[in-house]
Amino acid sequence: MPTSSGAVSALSELSSQLAAAVESAGRSIVAIHARRRIPSSGIIWRDGVIVSASHTVRSEGEISVTLADGASAKATIAGRDSATDLIVLRVKGNSAVKAAPRADASALRVGSLVLAVGRPGRDVSASFGIISAVGEGWRTWQGARIDRVLRLDLAVYDGFSGGPLVDASGGVLAINNSALARGTPLALPAVAVDRVVDELLERGHVRRPFIGIAVQPVALSAALTKQHQISGDRGLLIVSIGDNSPAEQGGVLIGDVLLEAVARRLSRPDDLLDALSETAQAAAVNLNVLRGGAMKTLSITPGDRGERE
Repeated sequence: MPTSSGAVSALSELSSQLAAAVESAGRSIVAIHARRRIPSSGIIWRDGVIVSASHTVRSEGEISVTLADGASAKATIAGRDSATDLIVLRVKGNSAVKAAPRADASALRVGSLVLAVGRPGRDVSASFGIISAVGEGWRTWQGARIDRVLRLDLAVYDGFSGGPLVDASGGVLAINNSALARGTPLALPAVAVDRVVDELLERGHVRRPFIGIAVQPVALSAALTKQHQISGDRGLLIVSIGDNSPAEQGGVLIGDVLLEAVARRLSRPDDLLDALSETAQAAAVNLNVLRGGAMKTLSITPGDRGERE
């Protein structure tokens, strides 16, 4: 069946729009020379600030970046966060290079058309596809909680991690990453990236409170829940404690059953991570535990895992 002139015109218009989107986003995308073989992609996130994927930047010293116009610039690391696989670089000079325009990622749905754009060399490259899933309340394998994560049905080529996901106008929606989910292309929305960037610029790391224990869910007997008026029928059994950790220093013992932290009821390991993340820096937290059938309250001052990276 012959193709109508209207359909051809629509396809031609879409093609031109996508090409213009890549060109627009490409003005703020840089090539980062901090590993062997292929440079990694980064994006001018704010004036003088580049964001990329941490796993692609192997160097710790001064780093060379290639800007969209082919000029070279020097950058230094302001901080990195392995839990979200983000790194922030401060670029010297070249103040004329402006941050990329943003787009609203909150309206994205499964099936939304998007472009992954990178600069794995001198020239910009792009990949076209759709949002295949929108995840809510996802936690990375290193413990960072992401309110919203985008799974991509498109190719994230070598050198694309750290580059932007953009819409049809070239506005930046998110940062692409091929390592966070171990092979599944994902993108972190700009609002989540902003929170990490703020902390890295302020203190060089993202604060991640920890107490140094490993736990597993355990069922509580009806007799115990009745005796101690415990809401729910599960707790967290402490199966290991780190040497010289905050938990060890605070008197936590293997075999304790953790019921509450910061007055928050716990039944899953994620509950403990969420409770600790809400604590103020250097503030002690109260843990309610069952020990030998008796209730006990321990005061623990969490450490900062991000500071140790």
